[in-house]
Amino acid sequence: MGINLQLLGMQSIPHLAKKLGVGTSFPEHALSVPLSQSEFKRFFDECGSILDSFFTQFGASWWDVYANSDIGLERMAVAKEMQLDGRDVVLDVGCGRGYFSIAAAESSRVVASVDLMNGAERPGWWRNFNVCMDELNLRDKVSGVKSDAQHLPFKSSSFTVVAAVHSIRNFPSYHSMEVALREMKRVAAEGGRVIIAESLPVALTKAQLSHLKMFECKAKYTPGELKYLPEEKVAEMFHKTEFKTIKIRRLDYNWSATPPLFCIDNYLPSLSKTERKKAEEEYNEAVAMIRKWGEASPPALLAEGTK
Repeated sequence: MGINLQLLGMQSIPHLAKKLGVGTSFPEHALSVPLSQSEFKRFFDECGSILDSFFTQFGASWWDVYANSDIGLERMAVAKEMQLDGRDVVLDVGCGRGYFSIAAAESSRVVASVDLMNGAERPGWWRNFNVCMDELNLRDKVSGVKSDAQHLPFKSSSFTVVAAVHSIRNFPSYHSMEVALREMKRVAAEGGRVIIAESLPVALTKAQLSHLKMFECKAKYTPGELKYLPEEKVAEMFHKTEFKTIKIRRLDYNWSATPPLFCIDNYLPSLSKTERKKAEEEYNEAVAMIRKWGEASPPALLAEGTK
């Protein structure tokens, strides 16, 4: 059983249980409520056992797991907004675990998925990625490539659609985003589209406010994530890259599509005593908000440029 889709099972089990007409004590927001590492492992292992029973007793599939998770639902909705079709050759930049690659593969001809994952820090990352595609019978349509988005290993004009979905916040700087966007434009075919989908620092519900509180804490006290960019900053980046046409719109599904959860304890030793106290206070405040109001991703910006 692959780890990538099993993580989605922590969101989809309550929904699948209802559809299958079976009872389960698995919590509805297991992937949204902050947990200690030991608690997370316990829920993750329980998730695997429940999914096994769904597969063997009720004929459920890994696609059912993906399509009943908030993450899968949101990626499919974003792919639909992009209006992909069976002729498209798609590049998924900053693919992560491949959740958007899956949605794109369902609507397009083939997908190349790139990410800069360090094997020493993330052992087995690409193996898990490939297992995930095997579980969904997508290995013939999706291929993963280790690459820096600022130096894409493809010829110019190779793809009809080049997309970065919930990934630019993992870039090291605003400058690196600009360089990556120019690279994305380079590998797009003439008349092809370059698309960025990313969460905005905007909350329309209390659950979205909980998300922002936790994400801001994560971005502040851990390496590897920038704060969400405001709409005008993304628009500026697209205009500087000089696309023929630019379209910008907002999407708001109010799903837990990008859970911002992490364990603050792992990062406290690297902070000063004063910072440590403040970090704990901010983290505990975010935890309290999530337990009270739940957690949902804020509206996302869909920015599209035509080459």
